[in-house]
Amino acid sequence: MENQTENNTCYHCHDSLSPTIFYADDHSFCCNGCKQVYQLLSSHSLGAYYEQDANAGIRPNKTAEETFAVLDDLEIRKKYIDFQEGSTVKLTLHLPQIHCASCIYLLEHLHKLNEGILSSSVHFPKKTATITVTTELIKLSELARLLTKIGYEPNFKAIDKSASTFDKRLLLQLGVAGFAFGSIMLWSFPEYLGIDQTYSGIREFSSYLSFAVSIPVLLFSARDYFKSAIAGMRLRNLNLDIPIAIGILALYIRSCVAIFSQEGPGYMDSFAAFIFFLLIGKWFQGKTYQWLSFERDFRAYFPVAVIKKTSSDSVLCPIDKLQVGDEISIRNEEIIPCDCILLTEKATVDYSFVSGEADWIEKKKGDLLYAGGKNFGETIQLVVSKTTERSTLTQLWNDRHTKRTELSFQTRQDRISKYFIAAVLILAIVSSIVWIWIDPRQIPEVVTAILIVACPCALALSVPFVYGNMLRVLGKNGFYLRNTAIIERIQQCNYLVFDKTGTLTEQDHKQIEYTGRTLSEFEKLALHEMTKHAIHPYARAIHDYFSLTIQQSDATISPIEIPGRGISFGFFQLGSASFLGLEEQYPNESVVYFAAEGKLLGTFLFHSKLRNQLKELVQNLGSTYQLAVISGDKPKDLELLKQLFPVGTSFHFEQQPLQKKEFIQDLQAKGNYTLMIGDGLNDAGALNEAFVGIALSENLVRFTPASDAILKAENLNKLAAYFQFIRDGKRFLRICFAFSLCYNLTGIGFAVTGQLTPFVATILMPLSSITVVSLATFLTIRRKFNDV
Repeated sequence: MENQTENNTCYHCHDSLSPTIFYADDHSFCCNGCKQVYQLLSSHSLGAYYEQDANAGIRPNKTAEETFAVLDDLEIRKKYIDFQEGSTVKLTLHLPQIHCASCIYLLEHLHKLNEGILSSSVHFPKKTATITVTTELIKLSELARLLTKIGYEPNFKAIDKSASTFDKRLLLQLGVAGFAFGSIMLWSFPEYLGIDQTYSGIREFSSYLSFAVSIPVLLFSARDYFKSAIAGMRLRNLNLDIPIAIGILALYIRSCVAIFSQEGPGYMDSFAAFIFFLLIGKWFQGKTYQWLSFERDFRAYFPVAVIKKTSSDSVLCPIDKLQVGDEISIRNEEIIPCDCILLTEKATVDYSFVSGEADWIEKKKGDLLYAGGKNFGETIQLVVSKTTERSTLTQLWNDRHTKRTELSFQTRQDRISKYFIAAVLILAIVSSIVWIWIDPRQIPEVVTAILIVACPCALALSVPFVYGNMLRVLGKNGFYLRNTAIIERIQQCNYLVFDKTGTLTEQDHKQIEYTGRTLSEFEKLALHEMTKHAIHPYARAIHDYFSLTIQQSDATISPIEIPGRGISFGFFQLGSASFLGLEEQYPNESVVYFAAEGKLLGTFLFHSKLRNQLKELVQNLGSTYQLAVISGDKPKDLELLKQLFPVGTSFHFEQQPLQKKEFIQDLQAKGNYTLMIGDGLNDAGALNEAFVGIALSENLVRFTPASDAILKAENLNKLAAYFQFIRDGKRFLRICFAFSLCYNLTGIGFAVTGQLTPFVATILMPLSSITVVSLATFLTIRRKFNDV
């Protein structure tokens, strides 16, 4: 038996030890289940679980194995599965026991506990975990039993009320503190008027009443601040709640001493007011975060649409308007937006964005295709089996593409906050020592006022609210960023790389010149149908070219489009000379060849049409960034572009997708922070490799998870204004930082000299946070974007 620790609580779940104590590695456990969980985590190098939070650990429940048998039943488990292909399964489980950073740490390292678990991520507000497993190594029922063994038993109820529960709890805490604050203010009214000495009996009675109503405020309304402060001290990490907790205790203890020594109610009104205004600030922050999140998740985040078949024609339909039973077409390299049944005889699907596996999967008619898969090859027809929302693809965008970088402002803010807290604590100690010789009775009031007024909450709010509002403003103006980290990345960029076709130029059927023999109506119809659902800008321009003379056809064909090369259907081919096996006739032109059975029928020459106000845009950007242009086209537009771009711009033509990616890699290797702007067609690799990748979006939107941002093509001429706004974000933060520091330093000056009472400090503290949020909103939403 190991040595018993002096602690009388369980090392794992922190419950009181039972008469029968279990030991392991000098730690005490209340039951054998907690001991086994500890040994399981320790044996898999997850001992850091207990260092993440003061309340880490949950006692495992004894659940019969048959409870989780539903997850092995093919029909029943469908409601919990988000994706399944072969032995790879992705499912989302509700784990109501999630409560702290330790829970997140443990659940996101489940792969260390079982090799059958490929990955896991936690959604803390919803208390859910999305887990990807391979059923060859672990059954889903075994996964549920493993989760239960470590204290996170899945809840299979369909409705997750965790978020609403949190809101109700915060409102209840706020209500308790508000009731106590109002009651104590009412009972202390004679004290404010200076008539309390006349009625000493009533004065003592009201003081004891104040003490009684303060108990639930201390134990319930303020408990989260104490828990956070204890966790921070245990981890030797200064957090914002440490000075708040010390201030609360100092104020409460001083008031209790005054009450029981019959000196009056002390500062119980200030104590209740402090908690009340703290919770108001917390509620206000939460509502503002929800507002920003709502704007990003459920409004028109970016215009994702698919081709929907109607009784008479095919139309573009936003994915959140799709209904079960709708028939849709998904073209080559397009993302499947929702769970569908395949109507086409076969399809090739890439689920790498969902599962992380890059293997292509062959599907046949009648198979279920999951949302997030990418179609490769010919256009496929699907019928919707499950509706979706744009937020589904937003989550895919966020989850499947991450880049690591140091977030300078957030790092600086954290560092400033820690130093500031340490300075405040030292200042409070020094001030109390100085006031020993001035007036010892004023020490509690001075120290409390310092701790309250110096709370750096406003400092901590600067980054999330400034950048959160910037995301919302940019989104409303057609520039959609993946998250706030992209703002900081753009601020660091020094090199801009433009794709040419579809980015600097736009395709217009009026800019096409056809040469060759006169095409028959059948050949025109074939061209029109081949390019109907194509994704390449040249193919779309050819479709528009013939749309003026060709009537709509009910024919349903499935052309095969090879990205960057061409389209084939039956004996017709459309694309580059190499794709058709022909000799190049226009070596310096942008041209598309049309052939039948290998015999050339005609050529389409494209005359570039630059986007509006491109010259002004390039001039503005060239003064700040080093520029480059890269394209898969012939260099026929080189002289035209040289007239627009500044001296020193590098131009690269006839580049394959892999060469574009290698070019970005070379720039990055030389120490550049590269921003790539492309239409996402042949640029996915380069966009993914760039420090920041921006996908340009036309009306026919191709969702590009490899990008960091999506820009409406019609707003390209506003790009310089967007970048200037993003660079101004640094100035907005400095203003908010300066305001917060000036407020704190001014308040500390009054508090140290004894000129600031705790009651006034409790009012000023939340007002500073509200002011910073309002200031961040004012600085960002007033920006108007001009064209250049």
